[in-house]
Amino acid sequence: MFGDLSGRQPLLQVKQDPRRPRRPAATAALRNQVLLVAAGLALLAASLVLLYRRAPRQAADDASSEEEQRDSERELQLLHEQPSSEFCAQPPPLVCAHGGDAAAAPPNTAAAFRAALAGGARCVEVDVARTKDGQLVVLHTRELTQLLKLAGGRASFAAAAHGAPPPQVGDFTWRQLQALRWPGGEGVEKVEAVLHMVLPGTDHITLDVKTYGQAGEEVDEDAMAQAVVDLVRRTACRQCLVWAKSDAVVLQVKELDPQQAVGYVVLNETAAARAAGMHRLLRIGSAEVVALHYAMAADAAITAAARGARKQVHAWTANTAGMMRSILDAGGSHAVVTNHPRKLQAAIDSRTRRCRQQEQQEERQGQLQQQQSERKRQQQQADPG
Repeated sequence: MFGDLSGRQPLLQVKQDPRRPRRPAATAALRNQVLLVAAGLALLAASLVLLYRRAPRQAADDASSEEEQRDSERELQLLHEQPSSEFCAQPPPLVCAHGGDAAAAPPNTAAAFRAALAGGARCVEVDVARTKDGQLVVLHTRELTQLLKLAGGRASFAAAAHGAPPPQVGDFTWRQLQALRWPGGEGVEKVEAVLHMVLPGTDHITLDVKTYGQAGEEVDEDAMAQAVVDLVRRTACRQCLVWAKSDAVVLQVKELDPQQAVGYVVLNETAAARAAGMHRLLRIGSAEVVALHYAMAADAAITAAARGARKQVHAWTANTAGMMRSILDAGGSHAVVTNHPRKLQAAIDSRTRRCRQQEQQEERQGQLQQQQSERKRQQQQADPG
């Protein structure tokens, strides 16, 4: 059909150099293979260079992670095994569960408080906030934000992003807060219900009064103080301590009920706190308790000054091994507030045992030295010369 192909001329005539023999097809294929291999080797070399350059950074990152892990293990070892002389010289502090046991359940929920009691906590701290319709609930702004996210409450966050104050407990009614739930089904509790739950199993309860109101404004401090005093009287909470970052609330509670134990928060961490005078250690003479930020409670001179003024020292909020160790080593704290009460109590128990072991060892050494002195005295009497 196509005729004789052997006689068809090529489309382009290639002139041949009579001095250069024509390369056979096999030689051209070999050249192409060589070029491919060379390109592959070049790519491999480039990759090796990149890996070589990246290896030191990766090794440094791995070493950093291992170092952080070793540091954490070291902190735990120091927390449990090497108590300071200041710790051993004083009674161990009371462990106070901050919003219950946050390692077991969302903080400030009934489940968290039950877990704290089940774990042996004899002290709990309960956040007290006031709703738009005047109900006292156990809720911190931090947990409110998380609950709103879980509920899909994006409108409040959009407002905050445009400069509006973040949502506060005072923005919501009790009925609205009842609709918010944690993934496990736990919801917002009233303070009175939580008090009835924890009263039988605790030696101490701290009511941490929050004064964030509607749209971030301060609540009516007089009304807040009166509501808290009424609550304590109604529940007959004799082991309740009331403290707040608002000195006005603390002073008003003390005025309404002079027998009610109160405390005030001492904080030197921020410029705003210092501007508000919160760093002043002995600013409320009628208060029984100084609530020291953990960084200040780690200073033995500060705790000694508070104790010298006949104040109890409660340190807050120690959650890491390093924070716990610094407070315990400084000594002087009557109570330590933490999200992890079991972790802190285990460390205190371990330290207390080691203090006893050290004391027993020192007693044995003292007895041995006394015996040696007695034998030496007897030898001298038997051989006066």
